Amino acid sequence: MDRESIKAEVARLRAEISHHNELYHGRGRPELTDQEFDALERELRALAAAHPDLVAGDSPLDRPGSDVDTRFPGAPHSRPMLSLQNSYDPDEVAAFVQRVHDALGRDDVLFTVEPKIDGVAVALRFREGRLVHGLTRGDGRTGDVITANLATLGELPDRLEQGPAVPGGTGAWEARGEVYLGLARFAALNIEREEAGLEPLANPRNATAGTLKTLDRVEVARRGLSVFLYQLFPLGEDDQPADDVFADHRAEMAALADLGLPTNAFLREATSAGEILASLDDLEALRGELDYQIDGAVIKVDSREGQRLLASTAKAPRWGLAFKYAAEEAETRLRSVTLQVGRTGVITPVAELEPVLLAGTTVSRATLHNWEEMERKDIRSGDRVVVVKGGDIIPKVLRVVTDARTGDEFPVRRPTHCPVCHEPTLRQETEVAVRCVNLLCPAVLAGRLRLFASRDACDIDGLGGRSIETFVAQGLVTGPADLFGLRRKTLAALPGWGDKSADRLLAGLAQVPARPWEARIFALGIPQVGVTTARTLAMHHANVNALAAARADDLADLPDIGPVVGAAIERFFATSAGSRLVADLRRMGFFHEQEEQPTPPGPEGEGWFAGRVFVLTGSLGRMTRSEAKRAIETRGGKVAGSVSRRTDVVVSGARAGGKRAKAEELGIEIVDEEGFAARLAEEE
Repeated sequence: MDRESIKAEVARLRAEISHHNELYHGRGRPELTDQEFDALERELRALAAAHPDLVAGDSPLDRPGSDVDTRFPGAPHSRPMLSLQNSYDPDEVAAFVQRVHDALGRDDVLFTVEPKIDGVAVALRFREGRLVHGLTRGDGRTGDVITANLATLGELPDRLEQGPAVPGGTGAWEARGEVYLGLARFAALNIEREEAGLEPLANPRNATAGTLKTLDRVEVARRGLSVFLYQLFPLGEDDQPADDVFADHRAEMAALADLGLPTNAFLREATSAGEILASLDDLEALRGELDYQIDGAVIKVDSREGQRLLASTAKAPRWGLAFKYAAEEAETRLRSVTLQVGRTGVITPVAELEPVLLAGTTVSRATLHNWEEMERKDIRSGDRVVVVKGGDIIPKVLRVVTDARTGDEFPVRRPTHCPVCHEPTLRQETEVAVRCVNLLCPAVLAGRLRLFASRDACDIDGLGGRSIETFVAQGLVTGPADLFGLRRKTLAALPGWGDKSADRLLAGLAQVPARPWEARIFALGIPQVGVTTARTLAMHHANVNALAAARADDLADLPDIGPVVGAAIERFFATSAGSRLVADLRRMGFFHEQEEQPTPPGPEGEGWFAGRVFVLTGSLGRMTRSEAKRAIETRGGKVAGSVSRRTDVVVSGARAGGKRAKAEELGIEIVDEEGFAARLAEEE
């Protein structure tokens, strides 16, 4: 490839990796198997090695995925929560063992093997035996505070015990592990939901992630989540790790159990690649008997000293490896192919299957991705097919069992007309997709409205999928802006509605203009713009006018956007549909002349703010809390939620309470709002 082709391929891979990272970590809706995702990363890594000048800069390879949710307060991790390097090949396990031997200069290294739970990573902090703080993984450096939800986990003791394996220390501990939803409980919940007329939960992992981010603690407790813990270390008074007290991982696991915390029973020791592979085989043989999903095994150097010497990269420890099992497969019959119309008009073929048990759930539908893939795999209606779950989540047709054909099977042709509105379809030469281009098509409109109302967008309370279908069917809305023109009397008269439902929706719509700027950008449904890209756009554009005027070349220079996504953004605002949507929403007060932009990373350097930790307390009269937070962070400071010995400055507004008192007790610098404003002015 020439230099420009390589540059374009790097941009494509960056955008695709970032997109799938967001689907997995941010939304719990992966579309690729782990092998497919890792293949993209390997391709980008190979280009980076061969052409470092073209791959320099912010790269998705250098940072872990993020599940940060702005509805919850954030807090820094006591130490980074890193990912593990993935492997699918036994030869890579042998290579890992050899790398460890070479780095440590010895071949008598003990390894441990334990299940890799397919759940959601969390950190639990205990003081004086009580759970005081619970965090999600977040971006690995900062997590969402979900203490109340984690306190509902039934396996956690009311108070930690102190068995013989637990050494003395500070009396404060942090335990890390995976929260999961047992398969039997998952099945029972879906029976309940179906009886109540609700959509079934898609899969255990997605249900776990969604439950942990639920604001209703009672509902979280009712779901019945479980947890396995696999890491433990003592904490100092300021939530920083104290000196390690364990000689090895086995001692750490024994201490977890003696504290009364739940651990997994499968923990094997191995001293060679052969012994590790034998343990992997044993665990895989047990996989189908477990009441929880695993997607592989974790291999670790047992010795703490060995782990310290091997250290970590920015993304993963060198002393550990995740061995991923091949995704489970099942064979069934493809009964028919139905056509699904998405919010962008793309018509996707969907396989309707004879129900089959796969990875703990019954599968009756699978994605066929697009018409080109159907033709490449020669998938026909009536075929015997092998299905697999992408990332153990999304069912997909892997291959056709051609030997089982009887002659009654037949290919399904690309549609020439939309199956919903019956308008002619369009396929552009540069795209694989077949599209319905009718913006008033009920399927397209409903999809656009579902995105607009979704949690990551406008988060409209009282507006679900069934309500949207009713509005579209009755002609009450032809676009998102029409939602703001709905009247209480009209809503209350709808089947299944009433005054209470109408008031709830109208109250939800009234809150939309106050949604974060990045959330409202995401709500526009710009092709190829997900939550992360929307945040980047919000950070670099002060309002919708600036965003609509941005050119593709300028957008391509922003982090993780590139020329393909940049061109899609410019094209959206240039179309009559895009400009009309913006104009309609502007009339409804959806946009502001000056948007409150997300806080960019603080600058390095000197100054009163740089490198210092601030706590805000009391009522501020001159600015909002979020404005004060942004002002501090743009000057290089950090904002914490509570006062500790790590706090440098407390900004005290009117009616300050316990935080100011604690600052006085600890001798921490306190400034009033006037002093704070003066410091801000000095560093304008």
